[in-house]
Amino acid sequence: MNPIKKILIAEDELIVARVMKRVLEQNGYEVMQVCDEAHAIQASAEFRPDLLILDIHLKNKSSGLLAGKEIRKQGMQCPILFTTGNSYEQTREAIKEIVNCHLFIKPIDTEQIVQFLDTNFGSINV
Repeated sequence: MNPIKKILIAEDELIVARVMKRVLEQNGYEVMQVCDEAHAIQASAEFRPDLLILDIHLKNKSSGLLAGKEIRKQGMQCPILFTTGNSYEQTREAIKEIVNCHLFIKPIDTEQIVQFLDTNFGSINV
C-alpha cells in the first residue's frame, strides 16, 4: 500500500497546478497547492505532506530548489519530485545535493506522476 496520502504542490503555472491537483485528488490524494518558495516552506510545516512536488522556478523569482533545501534543513524527509522546463546539468547537479528526490522534465503528464507514485514511492532518487 502506498504510504503517500498528502501532497504539497508548489507550481507557479496556475493551469498546470490545477490540472495536477485535480488528477492527484481523483486518485485519492489530499493535495495543497502554493505558488512560491515562502508558501511552500510554510505549508510544508503546517500541512505535513507525505510528498512535495516543487517546480524549480516559482512565482516572484523564487526557487523550488531553495525551498526543498530549506524544508530539509527543517527536518522534513518526505520525497520531493522536482519539475522543470529545463534539463540543464547544473540543475541536475544542484538537485543531487538533496536526498530522496527525483526530477521530471516538463511537459509532464500528471498520470506519469501517479504511475510513478504507485510503483516507486519507497525508492525515489535522482
